[in-house]
Order: sequence, then C-alpha cells, then structure tokens
Amino acid sequence: MYITEIIGKMVIDKNANTVGKVVDANVTFPGWEVKHLLVKIGFIKKLNIEIDKVDKMGDKIILNVAKNELLKVML
Repeated sequence: MYITEIIGKMVIDKNANTVGKVVDANVTFPGWEVKHLLVKIGFIKKLNIEIDKVDKMGDKIILNVAKNELLKVML
C-alpha cells in the first residue's frame, strides 16, 4: 500500500467509533517503515497514533484500542 492511499482514510476504534481521518504518516529511514499515523480529530486537534495500535487496514483503518484510551494520551 502506498502512503498516498493511507492519507484521507477514516480511522475507526475497536468499538466501531469514528476517531478521525489520517492526514499524514511518519516514515523511518532506513527501512521506509510507517511508525505513526497523524490523525485529525475534529477541526484542530491531531493525534499521533503508533502503528502497533492498527489492527486492520482496508477501506478504513481499524484500531485495536478504544477512542477514549487514545484521548487519555492527549490530556
């Protein structure tokens, strides 16, 4: 999958709640591996989600954690 295919995908938590939309991805060098997804939540807030929290990637990105667990990190 290309990075351009990830940008704009909806992110859903393990309880089927909408988290937000992917706006960017952090790629490491060397290795060219995606380590984090930057997800826009609402109008202004953005959340850095580690790739190990991703369960599945297809038409939407499904996480293996709940939205409220992610938002605790922001506080």
